Amino acid sequence: MVRVRAMLRDFTKALLDVWRASGEPCSAYRPDLHYMRGPGPKWHAKYDSLCQKTSTNRSSAAPVLREAAEHRA
Repeated sequence: MVRVRAMLRDFTKALLDVWRASGEPCSAYRPDLHYMRGPGPKWHAKYDSLCQKTSTNRSSAAPVLREAAEHRA
């Protein structure tokens, strides 16, 4: 009985050592698994027309801002 407990304790210790050496993959945070690469095709289908409208407004404001920056310089 004592020998079985010692063997079980040694086995458990060895198993824990292997688990720790593996880096504990279940509890490790992996940001690459949660990284979003950008909007997908459904988002583009819904909002592309809206983005194109705002981009034309920004380009018309760019020369005004450039003139103001040159005037202050």
